[in-house]
Amino acid sequence: MAGQTERVPSWLDALKREAARYGGNGKIPLRTLYIGGGTPTVLDIPQWEQLMTTIREYFDTSTIIEATCEANPNSLTPSHISFLKDNGFTRISLGVQSLIDSELETLGRLHDSVQALRAMERVKSSGLELGCDLIFAIPGQTLRTWDYSMRHVMEYASHISCYQLTLEPDAPMYSRYGGDDLNGAGYAFYRYAQYILPRHDFAQYEVSNFAPPGHECRHNISYWNHSDVIALGPSAVSYIDGVRYANPPSLDEYISGIEPSTEELSPHERAIELAILSLRTKWGISRAGLLPEIERAISDMPPDLFVITPERIALSKRGMRLGNYIWSEILFYAEH
Repeated sequence: MAGQTERVPSWLDALKREAARYGGNGKIPLRTLYIGGGTPTVLDIPQWEQLMTTIREYFDTSTIIEATCEANPNSLTPSHISFLKDNGFTRISLGVQSLIDSELETLGRLHDSVQALRAMERVKSSGLELGCDLIFAIPGQTLRTWDYSMRHVMEYASHISCYQLTLEPDAPMYSRYGGDDLNGAGYAFYRYAQYILPRHDFAQYEVSNFAPPGHECRHNISYWNHSDVIALGPSAVSYIDGVRYANPPSLDEYISGIEPSTEELSPHERAIELAILSLRTKWGISRAGLLPEIERAISDMPPDLFVITPERIALSKRGMRLGNYIWSEILFYAEH
């Protein structure tokens, strides 16, 4: 909703209509709650109150074990933090991206390093858990500046997500910084994150995510386990009993009430998705009932990409660095 704050009331009305579609026949118990996919902290407190009223009206929030809100350093206020804590939130996921001002400027971020450090300190002081997103392969970034950002974020956060900057051909930065070359520049940064973060108790539990044991994001783990998920809002995709519901991406279409498209996955498709999603995590996938074509695909790839036991198959550190190759190979074998 950033940049379209005048449309927040219409969005909240549409969100309530969609929530009623899922929870109209009785409150659905929630295990985790995640408010994100944009910049939720652009909402003011009365709008937040309306949002939480809608959620509690149609869903049972008493069963929640983890509630997370995304935020940006420039829009997260002390009032937001207090409201979130008073309303049962347990985590804030902060889009820090970098603690080097020149890198933030290159990314076009609206905050600087001082605002990021101040926001991290506020969250930590509140007692809420803090997760931070960091970006690597930024033009001009070095391993030294990457190390600086990671080490300083570790002082505040209990969860770090590391994402490579990738650019589509229509992005302004693509032509300015050499698109394709830039998209392939992240290997050394990613490998360094795999080296330094575990040495500070941030174990890699998923391709992009690191946390001390017990601080993993349970909401995201539910995605990788192929669990049922109810997602509300434009572009949101729900997954319930093997059926995927995709909302229209356009805010106008969402507000107008256009129904989501549906896709029912076959047992074979569900098994393939589960394998690919589970292989993103350190726990990997159970070999019990694993499709023969997936076992064959894995056996035909270099063995050092995997950690294989009689019960499970998981990616090694090197395998996580080559995840896209592995998942494409699995899809190829599954389709042939």
